[in-house]
Amino acid sequence: MPLLLSKPISPYSAYAVWNIQETNQVLLGLIKEDVPEGLNPTRLAEWIVGRILIQNLCAQFALKYRGLTPNESGKPFLIGSTAEISISHSFPMAAAMIHLHNPCGIDLERARNKLIKIQDKFINEHEIEYRDNLQKLCAIWCGKEVLYKIYGRRKLSMRDETFIEFETDSVMNGIIQKDQMELHYRIHYEAVRDYFLAYSL
Repeated sequence: MPLLLSKPISPYSAYAVWNIQETNQVLLGLIKEDVPEGLNPTRLAEWIVGRILIQNLCAQFALKYRGLTPNESGKPFLIGSTAEISISHSFPMAAAMIHLHNPCGIDLERARNKLIKIQDKFINEHEIEYRDNLQKLCAIWCGKEVLYKIYGRRKLSMRDETFIEFETDSVMNGIIQKDQMELHYRIHYEAVRDYFLAYSL
């Protein structure tokens, strides 16, 4: 099975990445859950692999996997567990992470020119120096997606309420400013093949 990466982040968290090469028929044989109807082949593959990755991560921490359930905003949670999870898809790649105690986020994205076309929707005056820099824009996008997933609720402006500062070549500082709150998170990012992967530390 093409599980590319499965690594610990800390004693309480880990992530895993999968390169989807199997047919959906093969993938269906790897899970024992009821599959939602009406998904197109790509979405079905992503749905299945996301759950396989979460099962893999649960096993690393000796957690019993009972399935996932979404909250009112669509954020997935483990049934019967207080551990936090996050899932990302960008076909054919998929990624997931788990944290035993804290909200977490992971995102996977290919550096595509589309990000330059929509950059004004997610970068602000603090990040303007990276305008038209596709590699940095992809890292910023991934970092802000991580923040969005940590926040776990709708109505968070990626341009006006999330901020990314580059600390090193592999670490970003992510900031959420919302409702008179300011939340800070450290985010790791790296290249995985022709994708950028970002996850909360």
